[in-house]
Amino acid sequence: MNNFNSIILVDDDDINNMLNRQFLNFCMPQADIRAFQDAIGLIELLRLNKLSTPDLILLDINMPEMNGWEFLEQLDQHNIHTQVMILSSSIHWDDIEKAQQYDRVLCYLEKPLTEEKIVHYLQEQNFTQIELDSN
Repeated sequence: MNNFNSIILVDDDDINNMLNRQFLNFCMPQADIRAFQDAIGLIELLRLNKLSTPDLILLDINMPEMNGWEFLEQLDQHNIHTQVMILSSSIHWDDIEKAQQYDRVLCYLEKPLTEEKIVHYLQEQNFTQIELDSN
């Protein structure tokens, strides 16, 4: 079982990052939690080894300049080896199916991040896909 000792949040919404970071710090006090709004800047920091590669990235899909799919492609292109969980407000089936095509994507979580999701996915590491109503 992998321990997520370093986690990076990537979301263009600063409020989401702040709340998720505080919540993760509360639930996982041993972990180093960092948040970034700028996906392009984060790729550069990782690519140039100016930032240690995290154990896990919680990634939003819908972001300006570089969306989550482009971010995943950049991770692959630059051989940045880290695991990813999608954390998105999008509940479109095509997004969920697309996420399943990436080996590094452990699961697809619908926002908001909750204590239940943290325990189930990050602490217990049950990486089943979320169940969404098809109605």
